[in-house]
Amino acid sequence: MGRSSTSRLGSALPQAQGSPSRDGGEGRLDPVRWRPPARGLLLRLAAVAILLGTAALVSWSPPPTCDPPVYTVPAAGSAPPSTPPGAQSVPTGSMGVPVRLTDPAALALVEPGNRVDLLRLDEADGSTTQVAASALVLQVTSPDDPTTGGLLLALSPTEAQRAVATRGQSFTVLIRPT
Repeated sequence: MGRSSTSRLGSALPQAQGSPSRDGGEGRLDPVRWRPPARGLLLRLAAVAILLGTAALVSWSPPPTCDPPVYTVPAAGSAPPSTPPGAQSVPTGSMGVPVRLTDPAALALVEPGNRVDLLRLDEADGSTTQVAASALVLQVTSPDDPTTGGLLLALSPTEAQRAVATRGQSFTVLIRPT
């Protein structure tokens, strides 16, 4: 009873000549017998392999692409950006000057290509000063929205400098016949 199971088995089995046994004497080494795994074990191993493969693919795949908006800056000497329909380009020798009018209702009466006289109104003393005579209207912006509506006028460089309004000054236009 005090003997181990290996020593009992080792003594019961015939020992091969010249091979040492585990208990120090000459004994036989039993071969390892391979048995196929049970069907349930194979299914579990296959499921684990599939899940590990899926996790590897998901973790290594690039994130979905949401392309950022692309802004292109035209190179020097390239064609100018397209203008809205009805708008005109700035004539040579003139400057395009945006002007917000005191009375946005006047924007509904002005069209690109019209000629207008630009007047600056001084609210402090009620005087008017002519800034530009017969200025070409290049574009009319949003006549429906009084906060952003205005005109883009083609002015000479000296008229453009006079078209700068300070606090207490605003602009109005006189529409010239075509």
